[in-house]
Amino acid sequence: MAAAESRAVSVVVLFACLFFLASCFPRSTAPVRVEFYTLDYAPPVAARGRLDQVIRFDRFSVVQSYNSPAMVYRPEAYRLAVYQYHRWRTGPGEMVTDYLVRDFRSSGLFQAVFSYRQPEDARFEVDGAVEEFLESREEDGWKAILGLAVTLLDRSKPEITSRVMFQKRYRAIEPISDQSPGGFARGMSAAMARLSAEIMGDVADATGRADQVNASGAGPAARTSLTACGRYR
Repeated sequence: MAAAESRAVSVVVLFACLFFLASCFPRSTAPVRVEFYTLDYAPPVAARGRLDQVIRFDRFSVVQSYNSPAMVYRPEAYRLAVYQYHRWRTGPGEMVTDYLVRDFRSSGLFQAVFSYRQPEDARFEVDGAVEEFLESREEDGWKAILGLAVTLLDRSKPEITSRVMFQKRYRAIEPISDQSPGGFARGMSAAMARLSAEIMGDVADATGRADQVNASGAGPAARTSLTACGRYR
């Protein structure tokens, strides 16, 4: 009888040990699949003739609330959330800058367009910041909201106060038919297409006016000053 009880106790202890050892090792689970999104729209069509100017884009900065590849949405006032298994392929700063470079090149408006990844200098530089990049629940439905602050600089000017050609804020709000990562990407693409066309028009107007001033009003002293500046950066 004692031997039987001893064997029973040994079996119980053995199973307890096996259970303890099994709990020490992580269970194998299937990896979570993360889906990535990017913008997708046709480059804006230029509405004017070619300008003999070179443009360079600096990388846009991003306010901290949106400075990551997370797809941020606002379900209600004072709250921000993210899609857990859905992300942008790159952060908003790189994405906005890269699409602006693409659009400016595709327009054929300028002699050349360089990005911040390239070492070439240019007389005109576009700097900016992404101030809003989110999906928001508004009173009349879900919207994609894109807010950009853009500064155009003339690097040929000797003083910083005279380099700023314009500084302007741009904002687009586009409706989203379905509140989802895919709907967010479609709405943000429409917002980016709209703002890209506006920014391109303003930059073309400003650089075009500067070109006309140089052609008609710059005397020998002004031309000498520009030559003496050498590289703009």
